[in-house]
Amino acid sequence: MVFTGRPNAGKSSLIKELAGLNIIIGKHAGTTRKISHYPLNDGLVLVDLPGLGKMVGVSRKFEEKVNKQIIEFLESNAQDIVLAVAVLDISTFLEVTWRLEKKGFMSVDVEMVKFLASNLGEFPLVAANKIDKTNKRELEANLNEFTNRISNGDPTKVKDHVFPVSAKKGTGLGELKSAIHERLVAKGYKTPFKVKLQ
Repeated sequence: MVFTGRPNAGKSSLIKELAGLNIIIGKHAGTTRKISHYPLNDGLVLVDLPGLGKMVGVSRKFEEKVNKQIIEFLESNAQDIVLAVAVLDISTFLEVTWRLEKKGFMSVDVEMVKFLASNLGEFPLVAANKIDKTNKRELEANLNEFTNRISNGDPTKVKDHVFPVSAKKGTGLGELKSAIHERLVAKGYKTPFKVKLQ
């Protein structure tokens, strides 16, 4: 089971809250700089990938090396990945996406979700994190734009895959946890979560 996303999307914080793992989290983009494996149960391993994209406090060469490692890991392990959770900072989605598009780049968040769907043969779960950092109107606009883009204009196809959450406040984590549990059980795994969330 892998967790992916841009630097500072909150992957590690989300894993800590969902699985109760004691992992290092930071306030700056790029705290997770290597692929970390956490054995859970029944041969299930949770993998916390570094953020894909711009990292703070590292050279361009190191950043490119990490980005390449992430893609290679996902491609070479595709047949063994039982579940992928793509994490994004939904509070800044439109702002970041438009800024990238002005420079001629596609949204890393959209690109990663489509890459996972294509390589793994099934649509990933998406944790639209940091809903506590935006107001209701902006959140709705960001979610609508994001789901429209990842579904190629048909958001109904992905409505059961996108979960607005706040790792910091705990909001929405129960629904995401249930979806992860259902996917894993359907593939013959026991739920790895020991901590009951409200």
